[in-house]
Amino acid sequence: MSAPRRNEGDLPSAVSLCRANARLMDALGDIYARIDKRTCGREASCLGGGACCRFDLTAHRLYASTAELAMLSGLDPADPTRCERRRCPYQIGPRCSARSARPLGCRVFFCEKDLDDWCAKLYETFHREIRSLHESLGMPYVYTELTDALSEIFAHSRAADAR
Repeated sequence: MSAPRRNEGDLPSAVSLCRANARLMDALGDIYARIDKRTCGREASCLGGGACCRFDLTAHRLYASTAELAMLSGLDPADPTRCERRRCPYQIGPRCSARSARPLGCRVFFCEKDLDDWCAKLYETFHREIRSLHESLGMPYVYTELTDALSEIFAHSRAADAR
């Protein structure tokens, strides 16, 4: 399977549009709450001390939609330079500093192999819902790799601040 392609124009502008849409952000928050409710009963535990957030070491690729990027990038990253190494900029030691805004892929990932199929099905179900939400509200939909996208968003923000 090939990597998802961006199908909209300028990513930082698309993210800004999504962040400004309160209905989209509220609906995404509701989706996240439902996901968390579904996953909390699985009693999975972290076995890797946050290794999953170091994508360069684990060969994981995390993708997120425009709305997910809007919610996540609205928080200040702990270390934005981590993106350059393909690591989550919201990770502090083994912990997530953006837990409430973490994307779908983070919410349904567990390092316990016996949960792989369950996690994949849950991801697909809720990803379709997130994509449909973009479409129903007329919001730009981009699905892209997380660290590249955050690097682009952070760079755009720094450039705007410098003006």
